Amino acid sequence: MDSVSLLVEEAPLTGESVSVHKQAEVLTTDGDLLQDQKNMIFSSTVVNYGSATGVVVFTGSNTAIGRVQQQV
Repeated sequence: MDSVSLLVEEAPLTGESVSVHKQAEVLTTDGDLLQDQKNMIFSSTVVNYGSATGVVVFTGSNTAIGRVQQQV
């Protein structure tokens, strides 16, 4: 992913109403929680500011929102 000043609203997944700054750097932590994955942009989230180029790594029920739907 390549990004420039990217702010993403992840409220559908995390419930947080504050936008999250995303970056294209490799993480040094495990990043098990969605909130910790600063280099991932998730489906059903909204880009509020900036731009980015990325790679799709999961689709359908394998996405974060797909896993939420399966739990309902």
